[in-house]
Amino acid sequence: MMISRRPGEARPQRRVDRLIGRTIAALVSTSLLAFALVGAGAAKVASDIARSNALAEAVRSANVVSRTAFAPLIPALLRHDPRAIVMLDNAVRTRSRDGAILRIKVWLRDGTIVYSDEHSAIGARFPSQSEVLNTVDTQVARASLSNLDDPENATESTLFDRLVEVYVPMNLDDGTKLVFEMYSSDRRVITAEHELQSKLVPFALLALLILLVTQLPISVWLIRRLGRAQSERSRLMRSALAASDRERRRVARDLHDGVVQDLASAGYAMGALSRTLPSDAAAGSRDLADTVGSVVQRAISSLRTLIVDIYPPDLNAVGLNAAVQDLAAKLQMNSGVDVAVEVSMTIEPPSEVSAMVYRCVRESLFNIAKHADARHAEIRLTAAPAAVRLRVHDDGVGMPVGGVDRHREGHVGLTLLRDAAADLGGTMVVRAEPGGGTTVLLDIPVSNTGQLDADPEPRSADGRQPLPT
Repeated sequence: MMISRRPGEARPQRRVDRLIGRTIAALVSTSLLAFALVGAGAAKVASDIARSNALAEAVRSANVVSRTAFAPLIPALLRHDPRAIVMLDNAVRTRSRDGAILRIKVWLRDGTIVYSDEHSAIGARFPSQSEVLNTVDTQVARASLSNLDDPENATESTLFDRLVEVYVPMNLDDGTKLVFEMYSSDRRVITAEHELQSKLVPFALLALLILLVTQLPISVWLIRRLGRAQSERSRLMRSALAASDRERRRVARDLHDGVVQDLASAGYAMGALSRTLPSDAAAGSRDLADTVGSVVQRAISSLRTLIVDIYPPDLNAVGLNAAVQDLAAKLQMNSGVDVAVEVSMTIEPPSEVSAMVYRCVRESLFNIAKHADARHAEIRLTAAPAAVRLRVHDDGVGMPVGGVDRHREGHVGLTLLRDAAADLGGTMVVRAEPGGGTTVLLDIPVSNTGQLDADPEPRSADGRQPLPT
C-alpha cells in the first residue's frame, strides 16, 4: 500500500531536503577547496625543498672550486703577476665546459673586483655590494637565485634572465679576506623542483583523495540521517501543533454548544423568574434572582472571551495587524496593563509565519497578564520581504528562576513556540532585562516560507476541514 504525504507535511520536508542538499554541496565544495589547497601547498613545499637543496649543492661546488683552483693563485694575482690571470682563465674554462659555471668573480672587502673571467670588470669598484660585506664579516657562504638587477651584473643581465649566485669567503695565509663569487645556471634548481614536485604533489593529493573517498560517504550518510531526524522532529512538532489546534477547536465547540448554551438558558430562566415573581414577594427574593442572573451573564461573557482566546480568529480574513491589535486591547481592558503597539508591515506574511507571530504575541501577553505584574508593555512588529521580526517587552518582575524551560511545572508554551520558530528557520529568544522586565524576540526569515502560500492548505486528519493557524 502506497502512503501519500499530506501537503502540510510535504512543504517542511522540501525545506529539509533543500537544507540537506545545500549542506552536502557545501561539504563537497569544502573538500574540493581542501584538495586544491593541499595540492598548492605541496607544490610550494616541494619547490622550497628542491630550491634549498640545489642552492646548498651550489655552495658546496663553489667551496670546492675556490679552495682547489683559485685559492693557490690569488696571492700571485694580488702581486699583479700577469701569469695569474692566464692561469685563472684556464681554470674557469676547464670547469665551465659543461655549462654549469657561467661567471667567476673575486672581490675585496671594499667592493673592488680583483678578478673576473669578463676582463672588462676587473678593477671595477662597487662599495655598496652588501653580499660581499656580509660574506666577509660573517664568514658564511650563501647562495641565492638572482634576477641580475644589481649594477655589478650589467654584463650578465644582457646574456641571462636569472642565475644562481654563490658567495664564498676566501681567507689567504697573510690574513687578506676576499670573497669568491660563482655564477651558475638555474637549470639544476628548475630540474630539482620539477622532480620533487612530480613525486611529492601526486603523493599528497593521492593521500587526500583516499581520505575524501573514505570519509565523504560517511559524512553524507550522517548529514542525511540528521536531516531525516530533523524532518521527523518537525513532523512530530507539526502533529503536536495540529493536535493542539484540533483540541482547542473541540474545547471551544463544546463550550459554545454546551456550557454557554446551558448558562444562557439559565440566564433567560432567571430573568423570567424575576419577572414572574408576585408583586408582594419579598424584596430579597427579587434581588437574589437579579444577582444570580447577573452572575450568569458575566460567566457567559467570560466563557465567550475564553472561546475566542482558545480558537483564534482567521488571520487570513482579519489580517495579522488587526489580530495583534485585538490581543493588545484585550490585555489592556482585562488586566489594566498599558500596551503600546507599533506595527510596520510592507507585506502580509505567509500564513504559517502569521500564525507563528499570533501565537507568540498571545502567549507573551498571557504571561504578562498572569505572571509579570507589569504596568506597561510594548509590541513591535515589522514585516518586510526579508524577515518578520517581533519584540514584546514588559516592565514586570522578570523571568522566573527556571527560565523558559519549566516542563516540570507544566509550562511548555514558550518552549513549544521556540521549537516551532526553529522549524520555520527562525529563532525565538526570551531574556530578562537588566533593569527589570522580560523581552521576547521572534525573528523568522520570510525567504524560507515565502513560497509556501501557493501550496494547498494543511488539512485535518479526516481530510475535510482546514486546520486553523
